[in-house]
Amino acid sequence: MVIYIDVLLFVNAIVNYAILMTAEKLLKRDVRLYRMILGAVIGAAFSLTIFIRSDSRILLLFLRIITTGIITLIVFGWKSSLEFLKSYLCNAAVSVIYCGTYILFYQLFKPPNMVIVNDILYLQVNPLWLTALTALIYFIVLVIYKIFSERIKSTVVMLKFTIHNKTYSCVGKVDTGSNLREPFSSAAVIVVDTSVFDTAREELIRIIPYSTVNGSSYLNAVKADAVYIDKKPISETVYIASGHIQNPNYQAIINSEIIR
Repeated sequence: MVIYIDVLLFVNAIVNYAILMTAEKLLKRDVRLYRMILGAVIGAAFSLTIFIRSDSRILLLFLRIITTGIITLIVFGWKSSLEFLKSYLCNAAVSVIYCGTYILFYQLFKPPNMVIVNDILYLQVNPLWLTALTALIYFIVLVIYKIFSERIKSTVVMLKFTIHNKTYSCVGKVDTGSNLREPFSSAAVIVVDTSVFDTAREELIRIIPYSTVNGSSYLNAVKADAVYIDKKPISETVYIASGHIQNPNYQAIINSEIIR
C-alpha cells in the first residue's frame, strides 16, 4: 500500500486527540484546548515512525516512551512527580486500549485500505468512519470507567486535614454525588461540619458555589495545608468548606474524585 504522509498525519491526529480526551476524563482534569491540539499534533508526528524498520524495536520503544512523556507534560503539566507519573501511566494505558482495539478490528475484518505498522495506524477511509469508530471506543472506555468508579460509592473513611498548622480529624463519607470544586483552580472541595471546622473564623476564604434540588447557594472554603484519607496523604490541592452535615454517622462529605 502507498502511504500518503498527509493522510497518515490526519488519521493519527484524530486518534491522538481522542486518546488525550479520554485520559483527560479519566484523570478528571480540565485541559485547555490548545494543549490538547498541540499534544495531538506531536502524537501525529510520532506516527512517522511507521517508516522505521520493524526490527528496530529498542529504538521504537525509546521513541514511544519519550514522546508519551513529552505529550503528557505538554497536555497535563507538572504538579508533582507523583501526579506526572499518574498522568503518564493513564495516557499510556489509554493509548494501549485504543491501539489494541484498532488491531482487533484489523484482524477481524481485514479492511483493504487499513494497515498497522510499528503499532501505527494508517487508514485510507472516509474520515466520518474513522471518527465514528474512535467515538465508539471513547464511549466504551468511559462506560467501563463509570461502572468501576461506582464501587467507591458511600465509602466511609477517616479524614484528617491541617490548616494553619492545626490538625482536624473526623469521619467522612466519600460521595460520588459530590463534585464540588474551587472555580478558579478546579481543586476538589471537602465539606466538613461546622462542629469540626468553621470557616467563619478565617480571613482568606474562597467562595464555592453549588446547586441542589432545593436551589443554589455557596460555601466558604480555605485551602488545606495537608489532607489525609485513611492515613494516606492526598497529593493534589484540596479546599475545606464548612457547612451543616446533620448526620450522626459522619461529619464530612468528600468529593469522590479525590481518591480515584
